[in-house]
Amino acid sequence: MKLLTIWTVLLMMVGTMMPMQADEETPLGKEMESINDSFKALTKEKDGAKGAALARKAQEGTLKGLTMVPDFIADMIPDPKEKEKALADYRRLMGEAYVVFCKIEIAFLEGKMDEVTKLADAAKALKKEGHKKYIEEE
Repeated sequence: MKLLTIWTVLLMMVGTMMPMQADEETPLGKEMESINDSFKALTKEKDGAKGAALARKAQEGTLKGLTMVPDFIADMIPDPKEKEKALADYRRLMGEAYVVFCKIEIAFLEGKMDEVTKLADAAKALKKEGHKKYIEEE
């Protein structure tokens, strides 16, 4: 019985990992992964110049991602009005993320590490909101 439970859990884990891998292979998925990598690194960075460079890299990925449409919106929202509303909201979230990354860059350049931490929390909240809305649950 224990072996069956272990296999069931392992198969469930593999099943939930598959969609994430497919998403990372889309152009938007690649940009989001780049943003996420930069964000993770900047939250640990103590050097102002390096942190500012990581924030700029996150800004670049955000701008590229802003022009793309999440698969969930393109494929799963059939109503044209709802789709347009979702696209506008997605662009809003990406725009707000861009502004936060700009503020993080400034905070790093000014040596305000407490401000970097507060802004990083704001970026996390935006990420959570966007993922809750626009990443399809498998």
